[in-house]
Amino acid sequence: MTFKKGLAAVILAASMLGACGSDKQEETKEEQVIKEEIDLSSEAEQFRAFAIEQMEPFIADAEMLAGYVKEGKLEEAQKLYPLVHMYYERLQPAKASFAALDAKIDTPVLRKDEETTGFRRLEYGLFKQKKTTGYEAAAEELVADIKKLNEKLPEVELDGKQLVNDTEGMLAQIIDEQLAEKEVSYAGNYLYDIKANIEALEEIVNIFMARADTEKAAAVTEKVKKLNEIIAYYEIGKEDYVNYSLFTSKQKQELIDALSAVRQALEKMNATIA
Repeated sequence: MTFKKGLAAVILAASMLGACGSDKQEETKEEQVIKEEIDLSSEAEQFRAFAIEQMEPFIADAEMLAGYVKEGKLEEAQKLYPLVHMYYERLQPAKASFAALDAKIDTPVLRKDEETTGFRRLEYGLFKQKKTTGYEAAAEELVADIKKLNEKLPEVELDGKQLVNDTEGMLAQIIDEQLAEKEVSYAGNYLYDIKANIEALEEIVNIFMARADTEKAAAVTEKVKKLNEIIAYYEIGKEDYVNYSLFTSKQKQELIDALSAVRQALEKMNATIA
């Protein structure tokens, strides 16, 4: 009898522990659901406003670039090209929301040069072929697509969590593809792009920091400050930077390390957004 009572007690205790574990699992699932359902729509709208602010000067400068191409002014077009591209790089955290237009405006580099459109097509003409003749239509098409983007931006769906995740992805692409020179860059305008990307990142941090751990957000700001100091060292005029092709291996690594530090800090901050 004593053995049976002891066995019954063990079974009862085990069942209670199982139920307790089940309850904890249910609580964990509920917490996950709550975390997934965090409303970041207000933050997403703030970034939309930032993106829309870029568009008026973006269109104006893109039209000027197209004008230089049509007028055969190669040197002027080469000088303006990276500055116009900076506007587009500031929109990168949101590009998943206009993927079809993104593919036209900034064609993936895996395409053959003759199959590219938008910025990539102009880059090939201006910096590889070093001519404007034959690229007039590409310049006009780029302006038209930028205007279409301007019309779409107020209406495209923006997801707050995707914005912060895609900002991380933006940094990963810079480090793993662009600065690793897996992408072909005829213009060598990586510093221009990085500066614009970091401006977009700073906007994301400013918007979402109130929803994140204070120390983690401050760490991102600190790492960005150090990165901006490195970028400023290579500035040779107002929004004019040293061509990346002139960087030494040591200089390239310094830039990659600074970007990696920002990426790691941002990842930690994003994990605390609630």
